Amino acid sequence: MNSIALFSIKGGTGKTTLSGSLGWILAEQGHRVLMIDMDAQGHLTHLFKGKPGKGQTKLYYALIHEQPLLETIVPTSHANLFLIPATEDHFYLNSALLSKPWREWKLKDALQAMYPFPYDMVIIDLGANLTLSTYVALFAARILITPVLPDLLSYLSLKSLYAFLDKTCKNYKYSFDRIWILMNRVNSHRPLDRENKKALQEFYGKFLMPVMVREDLKFTEAAREQVPVTAYAPQSTAARDIRKVASFLETVIFQSKSPNAT
Repeated sequence: MNSIALFSIKGGTGKTTLSGSLGWILAEQGHRVLMIDMDAQGHLTHLFKGKPGKGQTKLYYALIHEQPLLETIVPTSHANLFLIPATEDHFYLNSALLSKPWREWKLKDALQAMYPFPYDMVIIDLGANLTLSTYVALFAARILITPVLPDLLSYLSLKSLYAFLDKTCKNYKYSFDRIWILMNRVNSHRPLDRENKKALQEFYGKFLMPVMVREDLKFTEAAREQVPVTAYAPQSTAARDIRKVASFLETVIFQSKSPNAT
């Protein structure tokens, strides 16, 4: 199962915008993509106007009462793109998980119970909180992408994040296939952006994704219209950069699994 989590302990780094845009682009490329909104604020759900049907199972009941995860999925405006939306029950998920055995693996188990698995890619959008549902989402992912802004606070947050990941993975004997840092909202004309990019390359070079997403007001306009930027302004700088990120991920994930790959 190809699963990606977008997570940062610093808020405002563009996790949801990137999640939705990547999902849309990968769907346009012909992949069947399932997005999961694990953030109780539900920004990804809002972006895609996702709403469970009347009487439809919600993610809370799939994880807590082991109802089929397949029954929580809603369509989007793209035929290849699907969503498990956030609902008001997300606010009670952490407390409900506390009494469950093997609680950290609930989402991973629920995804693996869908057999044969009907999606080429799973994208999980997390909030910037270290809660029990954070563990649940992370342990369902094989690839972790951490968006960072080219500023000092984003740079400093990486030290805390990687200390958390190191301790967590050791305690749970879990490891991601890959961990990437994705620079977001970069303006190379700003000296501070260039300095922070250089610092990231120096200290986190092995994690730094070789592509980045530049600053573009089209992101804000697209969010206002509740449309991924790749659909709202497909020829914009933002959309072109997101396509590069998606292409990089396709190469890493799919070509590395090809029997002819070297």
